[in-house]
Amino acid sequence: MNVNLPFAAVSAAELIIQLERLALHTWPASSTVVSGPWMYRVSGGITKRANSVWTAAGPSFPDGDWLAEAEQYYREREQPVLFHISDASPRALDEALAANGYAKEVPCSVLVARTDTVVANTGTDDAHPFRVTVRPQYDEAWLSSFLRMEGFGEERRAFYRQLFAQLTPLAGFFMLELDGRSAAVGTSVVEEGWAGFINIAVDASLRGQGIGRRLLNEMAVWSRCSGAEGLYLQVADDNEAALRLYAKAGYTRLYRYHYRCKNI
Repeated sequence: MNVNLPFAAVSAAELIIQLERLALHTWPASSTVVSGPWMYRVSGGITKRANSVWTAAGPSFPDGDWLAEAEQYYREREQPVLFHISDASPRALDEALAANGYAKEVPCSVLVARTDTVVANTGTDDAHPFRVTVRPQYDEAWLSSFLRMEGFGEERRAFYRQLFAQLTPLAGFFMLELDGRSAAVGTSVVEEGWAGFINIAVDASLRGQGIGRRLLNEMAVWSRCSGAEGLYLQVADDNEAALRLYAKAGYTRLYRYHYRCKNI
C-alpha cells in the first residue's frame, strides 16, 4: 500500500483498524449492543454510520448465525439492515452479504495526512476578512449553520444534538464567518495522536473561493496544537470537488469502505 503513514512504526493494517475504531468515537450511536467483535448501532435511522453493524475489528466473525442475529436485531427496531464494510472487516463478509441479497451502497474513502503537511499546503494570504471561532462544544448557531449548508431539515436537529452531546474525545467546532454570515463549519475530534475531521461544510453560494482550504488550515493548526500528528477524514467517492481539495492539501487514500443494505 503506497501511503506515507504519519506513524512509520504502525503497519497499514493496524492503522486501518485503529482509525475505524477512532472514527466510531467521532460518530457515537444513541444505542450500541456488542455481539462478539461487532457492534449493532442504532440512532433512529438517521445516517448510515450510526445505524449499522460495525464489523471493523479484524478477521473474526461473531459466534453462531451472525446474519440471522443481525437481521432480527434491526427487524425488531423496524430499520433496514446495514453493514459497515471496510478493509478491517472479515474478508469473506462482503461476498457473503452480496450472496444474500444485500446491495452495495455509498462507497467512500478514508484519507490520511501528516498534520504538518496539511498546515503547510493550506496556508494562504487569503484576503477574505474571515472571523474564525472554535469552541469545545457546538452551539445552536453552529448547528443551524451546519444544517443549512448540508441542506438538512429541522427534523435532524435533535439527532445531531444527541450525537454531539455524546462525544467524549477532545473536539473543536469551527465556524468561519464572512460579513457577519457563517461561510463554513467543521469539527475536529482528537484522540490518540490523530484528528478526525467531520461535519465539513461550506455555504453553497461561496464555494470555489478557497474557503474550504482556509477551513482545513484552521482545523489542522488547531489539531496540531492539540497533539495530533496525523489527520484522517472520510469522503464519498463521488464527491469529486472534496477529493480534489483534500489531495491538494496533502491527503492520501489509505483504504475504502462501503455499506451493504437490505430491507427485511
